[in-house]
Amino acid sequence: MSRSWTIAGLVSILTVGVLVLLVHRGQTLQASQLLWELPSTTRAVLHIDADALRRTAAAKTLVDAFIAEERLTEVEAVCGLDPFATLDEATLWVRGPEEQPFQSIGLMLRGRTVDAETLAECHRSLVEARGGSTVVLRGSTGPLLTTTDRRSAVALVGDRTIVTGSVQTVAEVMAVQRSGAPALAERARIAGLWPKVSEGASIAAVLDPPPHWKSALERITTLEDEAPALQGLETMALSVKRGSAQTVEVYVEIVDAALAAKNVAILRGWAEAPPPSVEPPWTDVVRSMRARADASTIVITLDVTSLSAPR
Repeated sequence: MSRSWTIAGLVSILTVGVLVLLVHRGQTLQASQLLWELPSTTRAVLHIDADALRRTAAAKTLVDAFIAEERLTEVEAVCGLDPFATLDEATLWVRGPEEQPFQSIGLMLRGRTVDAETLAECHRSLVEARGGSTVVLRGSTGPLLTTTDRRSAVALVGDRTIVTGSVQTVAEVMAVQRSGAPALAERARIAGLWPKVSEGASIAAVLDPPPHWKSALERITTLEDEAPALQGLETMALSVKRGSAQTVEVYVEIVDAALAAKNVAILRGWAEAPPPSVEPPWTDVVRSMRARADASTIVITLDVTSLSAPR
């Protein structure tokens, strides 16, 4: 082989490698963009890629299990919109100050076949269908459409996106978007875990619980005389990758690798013999559990197909 062919081959390999790195970098930046749109007071995030959801059986199973059908039906009846057909993305977050970390909930919707004005009009129609009314409230972060009791508000963020929640919740997001107020990307634990679970996912969620929640989760996962299965919990996250037919991945960050390994052993015991307190169809989900420790992070894989079985 001539020297010129060798050099050409090396250049081709390097070019492909650079392209792969650039694509991966772009995907990672896109996955992290949401953290720059939400406030730093956020404690939990749930993000749904509506297009990927339609093609991901495991994700649809989770949505059916946890989202009330009557809520979706109400949107269709009042607004004439199929939420998962007309939306591109939906993001729900829970926020609050340190003393009340789960004070309120916000929702950001990005339209696929509808614009932000249509989504805002749907919000107004839902309020009126429940006997309420709306007014325009003008503040430092721009106009908000609020209910007369100020419990709910909606604002436009660009041509296709709206944000809704309490007046404080919406105003806080608009401050991040328009005046550079502290963003969720500055919360280190969520920022470190989010790209791992959100990249290539139809559903992604992350929770950074306050200390008293961590203690409660440890107690919930303590059976009889055993040690808690989530001892040393720091952060939790969930991911359903696009196209996944059966499985959901759960990530649990623990304070150190030794505790993570100890917790994995307990979880594997649960898979072999599900706790009596776990009822069908969740018994089958627990039996399907595969757990491993990646340093101080526990990675759990669950098969959720039993949740969609007729009951």
